[in-house]
Amino acid sequence: MKVAPRSFALAVLLLGSISDLTSAQDDSIEARAKQMSDNLIRQHEAWRTMSSPGASIQAKAVSREGNIFSYNLYVTGLPTDQLYTVVAWPVTGEKPYVQMEGVSLSKDGLVSCTWRQEGECEDPDSSPRDAGAVDFTFKPVKGEPYRFALINGDSKASIIIVPDPITAKGKGCTLDVVRLTPGFELAFFTGTGYPPNLEITFDSDSYGEKHTVKATSDREGKIHFAMMPFVLGHPKGTTRIAAVGTNCSPSLKFEWGQP
Repeated sequence: MKVAPRSFALAVLLLGSISDLTSAQDDSIEARAKQMSDNLIRQHEAWRTMSSPGASIQAKAVSREGNIFSYNLYVTGLPTDQLYTVVAWPVTGEKPYVQMEGVSLSKDGLVSCTWRQEGECEDPDSSPRDAGAVDFTFKPVKGEPYRFALINGDSKASIIIVPDPITAKGKGCTLDVVRLTPGFELAFFTGTGYPPNLEITFDSDSYGEKHTVKATSDREGKIHFAMMPFVLGHPKGTTRIAAVGTNCSPSLKFEWGQP
């Protein structure tokens, strides 16, 4: 069975548009934009940690045709004798929604739709080879995350899949960026391999407009930070960003504006 995420039109995208808000001079509007972006970042990060203790999901790529990606999901740490609801939260969605109900887990944890249990979803395309495996199919833009969770009461596992990532490596350090809004109005960065418990400086450049962003690594050398890359007067553009002042200095660029 192939399942593609449903698109949602946001009634309000961070008070209309973060790109408009960044050009506003009203401090209260800017403060409101920051509050809403901070909330969105917290919700995104919370998705990573919502799994029950010992539970996790691994995504296995099964096919790619051009820019269309398909994955199977394998779950560990959850009971295989019960049915689950698949919840999705696309970046185009204001909130998570129920995508499928009644999926089961095979003995190896494969998310399936086999109609073996009462109330389980039926896969009309199932075959002996795939045993009703659910294919999660995406047509992403670069840096677009897909968030999924399997839930049954207190039993739950979550995953974030980025089929077409934007990533950079340099001397043991990594830097990744995902779009938390459809047009990259809010860019969220994560990185690994940095010196622990140290303030790391990043320099960014968009249309010659330069900014410095600072992030403090944790004791494991991981970092995360966010930025609003839009430049006043430009509906689209490219931002280049790189770590400076450290032995490793990964750099990357990404395109912002409506894809």
